[in-house]
Amino acid sequence: MSRRKHYTRNLGRTVPAPLSARTTVEWIRYEHEHEPYGVFSYLKDAAAVLPAAEHAELTALRDWFNQHLGAPEAATEERFWFRAEAGEHATKARRMAELVRQAGFPIVERRTRRIPGKVRWEDHHQVAVITYRDAPRPTRRR
Repeated sequence: MSRRKHYTRNLGRTVPAPLSARTTVEWIRYEHEHEPYGVFSYLKDAAAVLPAAEHAELTALRDWFNQHLGAPEAATEERFWFRAEAGEHATKARRMAELVRQAGFPIVERRTRRIPGKVRWEDHHQVAVITYRDAPRPTRRR
């Protein structure tokens, strides 16, 4: 094969389209400081402890999430993270975390700039992942 043919044999081939880049810059999760459970796991226990006004607000937030947040039918070991672009959802979840914190549960906010695990399910507001080994995790009690 001549040198000329070697350099020109790729002419006319189409370049494959680039993979779509994720637009999400940051992921947010509200979870127990030491346990791998999210804020939604503590709503019933927190509602039993909170005064009437906070209890009503927590119930209203829970009802809002039931109407505006989707979920997969079978989620067992996945952890859910909010997209930072889902501003209203993240704001309401932050308020819910504050109320659960007032009830005595150590809820913390975790943020990461990369996808925190293998994606099992996602929508416009959140993602369900199986967590990577080096993703942000709850700290262990000593």
